[in-house]
Amino acid sequence: MTINNGGSQRSSNSGASDEQLMNVDELRRQLKPLDLSGTHEHSDAERGYFDFYDINFSQKLDRVKHHFGYVKSNDSRLACHYFENEGAESTCFIVHGFLDHVGLFNKVIDYLLHRGCNVVAFDLPGHGLSSGKRAHVESFGDYVLALRQCLEFFYRKTSTPWHVVAQSMGGAIVMDYLLSQQYDEATGPFEKVLLLAPLVRPAGWMSIKIANRFLRAWLPSTKRKFTVNSHDQEFLDFVRTQDPLTIKAIPLKWLSALVVWERRFRELSWGDNALLVVQGDDDGTVDWRYNQKKIAEKFPKARFMPIKNARHHLAHESDEYFSRVTQAADIYFERRTKPR
Repeated sequence: MTINNGGSQRSSNSGASDEQLMNVDELRRQLKPLDLSGTHEHSDAERGYFDFYDINFSQKLDRVKHHFGYVKSNDSRLACHYFENEGAESTCFIVHGFLDHVGLFNKVIDYLLHRGCNVVAFDLPGHGLSSGKRAHVESFGDYVLALRQCLEFFYRKTSTPWHVVAQSMGGAIVMDYLLSQQYDEATGPFEKVLLLAPLVRPAGWMSIKIANRFLRAWLPSTKRKFTVNSHDQEFLDFVRTQDPLTIKAIPLKWLSALVVWERRFRELSWGDNALLVVQGDDDGTVDWRYNQKKIAEKFPKARFMPIKNARHHLAHESDEYFSRVTQAADIYFERRTKPR
């Protein structure tokens, strides 16, 4: 597929049968409100997008319908996917991490669909195909609001119980949502909460705080440093050089929001959720030892599953390590039977 994003073009062997053009800006502009009636026909651009990121599950699995459009969150439009799985008795929401988007979570979506769940996955504000300045946020509360309003949209529209899988910053958003009790009858809470390498503090926290304090007044953003956060080299190369939705600069405003949120997290009360935290011990992105201690204080019923040598991006680790993630998820979700 040939990719066009602001004039640049890249080529990728995505598995699409024909060469197609995906203009990211145009795809974002043409998004329509999410329609769950099943009457919406996907455009050629949308189908090309699904093929490019290998999330074309309605083509792979006869029982799956793929609904795609936007959900409103205040002034934001959240690009949202609903994979309706025939006969599903539960729904799992996916909340991605910082600088990620739904297209990078094809392995997690595939896993959940094969285990009989409906799946809802959306791009956070400023990420993927959602509206907003790239990676810019005034407050982490904007992310939590996006989650809440996505849940409100699906209230009584999809099967329950509801579960959630969240990676990195997505874990921070979910924990804030739970600890600040921002749910009611219409929005939760979740029966199962699976956090993959959740963020509380990133690695090098003190250096980040100092840099943010002295640079934020005159430096609007800093260049993204691509780290080795997975054993899947093809995935790492794709994010660096082929993904048209890759964000290449980190706004200092986001770092400021993280500093404020980290202080807020320490001040929040504790929660009763029996969540599962899966964490690689070769994770150089978050300060996982500190984070696990703080999460245990906030969620006394939490369980922790270490994966030796696994890196940060557990949602797209190599097959060797991702299989250990799914093994832990099977036990936690009590789905030990043969996948569909």
